[in-house]
Amino acid sequence: MSIPGGGPGLANLQFLIVDDHAQIRSLVRTILFALGGRHILDASDGGESLKIAAEAEPDIVITDWAMEPVSGVEMVKTMRQSNNDKLKYMPIIMLTGFSERGRIVSARDSGINEYLLKPVSPRSLYSLIRAIIEQPCCFVKTKAYFGPDRRRGSEIFYGPDKRGTGEEGAQMDMSVQMTQDEIEAEYFMPTESGSTASAEQYVSPGLSRAQELAKKNRR
Repeated sequence: MSIPGGGPGLANLQFLIVDDHAQIRSLVRTILFALGGRHILDASDGGESLKIAAEAEPDIVITDWAMEPVSGVEMVKTMRQSNNDKLKYMPIIMLTGFSERGRIVSARDSGINEYLLKPVSPRSLYSLIRAIIEQPCCFVKTKAYFGPDRRRGSEIFYGPDKRGTGEEGAQMDMSVQMTQDEIEAEYFMPTESGSTASAEQYVSPGLSRAQELAKKNRR
């Protein structure tokens, strides 16, 4: 297949696919290969993936949510809390069938970069990979959160932290099913200005790693 939109291939990047269903891992591997990916690892649960990620240092992790004994969200939280900067700032796409608003907010607040609903298509996966590479974001650290800044504009907001204020209802809302477009627009859409964090909360290594990833992909 051709690369969607005629964009660059992914031959220089290494991916780690994490899913407890072998057929899903095989499908995602096939899609990545068709998009130009040639360095692809996989794991069947979050615990196994942590070991592989620490050793292989993949460029991007694509993980399911519902896995035993370590879920995707638990894996993400462990990575974001790690003392290993390679794990701490690793880009993560959550690929899952869960579309409930409460789960999406929970996954976002665990520190993922992007959220993608199953069934996955080559175009949708490639779009989020390109977003990670071409629209790199800083990481922010607050009392309640460490992970990618959702707003990727250049201006910094010098006000109170938006995260955790006024979203208590969304955290528990399992009644609303969201589409992929709604998820991206409400929770992951880059903006031209503003930020969820103050200047003092920005953590620079996250942006540095993203810039290194973009440079690697251009080789």
